[in-house]
Amino acid sequence: MRKLALTYYPLLLLFAFVFNLQIGNAQSQTDSIGKCSVNGAYIKSYWTNTKGLITSPARWSTGEWIGAGAVVAGTAVLFTQDEAIATYFRGLPNDNFEQANKYFFDPFGKMYYTIPVMGAFYVYGAIAKKDKPKVVAMDFVQASIYSGIVVTLMKHIGHRNRPYQTDPLNSYLWDGPITDDWGHTSFPSGHTIMAFTFASVIGTHYKKTIWVPILVYSLAAAEGYSRMRADKHWASDVLVGAALGYGIGTFVVNQDRCKVQVIPIVSSTFTGLNFGYSFNKAPRLLDANLYH
Repeated sequence: MRKLALTYYPLLLLFAFVFNLQIGNAQSQTDSIGKCSVNGAYIKSYWTNTKGLITSPARWSTGEWIGAGAVVAGTAVLFTQDEAIATYFRGLPNDNFEQANKYFFDPFGKMYYTIPVMGAFYVYGAIAKKDKPKVVAMDFVQASIYSGIVVTLMKHIGHRNRPYQTDPLNSYLWDGPITDDWGHTSFPSGHTIMAFTFASVIGTHYKKTIWVPILVYSLAAAEGYSRMRADKHWASDVLVGAALGYGIGTFVVNQDRCKVQVIPIVSSTFTGLNFGYSFNKAPRLLDANLYH
């Protein structure tokens, strides 16, 4: 029991901070309208956001294309250095690392930590009648599902051998989609994509509180490091996993969701304001005609 408590401690600290941040800012912030929850509109958003995610490259800005190109170029360079990097990590002592990997890094990448934390976010938001914690949790669940689907498809298309599965080291062993051994699933790193999905959702929602992104992205980077240190992934696996997790997480967060819209109305009979919230760019009006 004590080991379990120690295992969850770092993530509980993060939740405690954001919980206190919400309380501290309660009087200076205005929640949208308390209607943001797991409902039909949220379920529908999976379909609309899936289409948006698939077609998003067609709408990328110049900066986004440059970023994607940098990831591709970086991955190509790492392909040539994967074996050298794996050899370096194999030469490091593992005594202390094995405990840290067993009780923190490996569970973090499998979402044993992040799912309970996000569940607590949603429960807190529901009890306190605050939308933001609920949106954070819902965005994480949606982004995690997308990340899980993407990483699974890529793993089973390539069937790349993991470092520990090759002797001598050979980073160029790919079985392809047709294989009898489905245990070769090195590319990309599933632990890393999930860690960066979590980091990008939290980091984007709380980007104005600078140490929150620093903390969560540091945790995600440490997860990627641990996958190489544990001889489970090549460096190129980790880079691609990190890029995918970041891209998917930020995409989901940046969709319009439960945001208050103030729409001025001017007509021959009255002048007023409509208040509403948007869910995937579909405004829903609540109140009209504040004054005549």
